[in-house]
Amino acid sequence: MTIELAARSTHEQSTTSGTGNRPWLFPGTRPGCHFYAGRLSTSLNKNVGIFVRPARGAALCALAADLPAPVLADLLGLSIATATRWGALAARDNAEYVAARIESPPARTGGVRSASG
Repeated sequence: MTIELAARSTHEQSTTSGTGNRPWLFPGTRPGCHFYAGRLSTSLNKNVGIFVRPARGAALCALAADLPAPVLADLLGLSIATATRWGALAARDNAEYVAARIESPPARTGGVRSASG
């Protein structure tokens, strides 16, 4: 399905995208709108046999195993709590990340004062 959509001619895509110069890979039925994500998921499931939900979970778990929660949260726009839960699910040990932060802490801004000053 993805290969078929990518192989469409520019003319076919420009008739549904409305802009002509930036066609959608997954054009929707309304001009200038993309294909609805829920519909794409259902279509991939029924027509091709690709189950999106387990694949998404596996990809998030693999990323959470490789990246510390703060980095994962910033990279994917997740809350820190959600990224931490994914890290726990992936059995990530944060000791390496904590050691790296202690070794080279981030630069402080001028607006932060200590309790004694």
